[in-house]
Amino acid sequence: MESLSTRTETGSHSIDIPPMMSSSSDPVTERLLCSICLDVFSDPVSTPCGHNFCKICLKIHWNNSQDYRCPNCKETFKQRPDLKINTTLRELVDEHKKTHEEQPEAEVVCDICTEGKLKAVKSCLVCQSSYCETHLESHLRVSGLQKHKLIDPVKNLQDYICQKHDRPLELFCRDDQTCVCQFCTEGDHKNHNTVPLEESELREMMKEKQRAAERWYEDVIKDLKRRSLN
Repeated sequence: MESLSTRTETGSHSIDIPPMMSSSSDPVTERLLCSICLDVFSDPVSTPCGHNFCKICLKIHWNNSQDYRCPNCKETFKQRPDLKINTTLRELVDEHKKTHEEQPEAEVVCDICTEGKLKAVKSCLVCQSSYCETHLESHLRVSGLQKHKLIDPVKNLQDYICQKHDRPLELFCRDDQTCVCQFCTEGDHKNHNTVPLEESELREMMKEKQRAAERWYEDVIKDLKRRSLN
């Protein structure tokens, strides 16, 4: 899997898939990924050589091949193997999905604490750091820091910052239906209809952005498989 993008190939079709927003694969998840579609197994089957793939992915792969060869080790089989669902692996996948869905959001810790990091109570969009109650004190006391934009603690602070101007996303552009910073209104969004963003609205937009990215990824895989069957 490439660091900046993932190239998925099935038969003669290929497509570049960017990494998911604010996500990273853990070792357990990586072992449950089909090497053809690069997604968590769906109806996993095992080849005679011991490698595992989604049933539909392997079917598509062999339908577009001249022989019946394992996509991983390249071992060739004289005839098409009669593949059965690997029930043990499917149970592991189902359990993993269930655990992943029920896992609570990770606690945000203070970026300033050096030892025994304490739980953060606020994140500052200007400093792009999260603070515990003790280290937040200066933001409540110093006049210059009091003007900073504080929100409830979040791990993915970069999603709340304008990537072009490195400033907090504080406005919503109704013309382009996107979050912008103050500097954006002096450039690309000049004369656009913008309104202030409440923290709750910004959080919901960030969540929807993540959901949209996940839906896009799923649609790419489904479309790739559908085109390969035709």
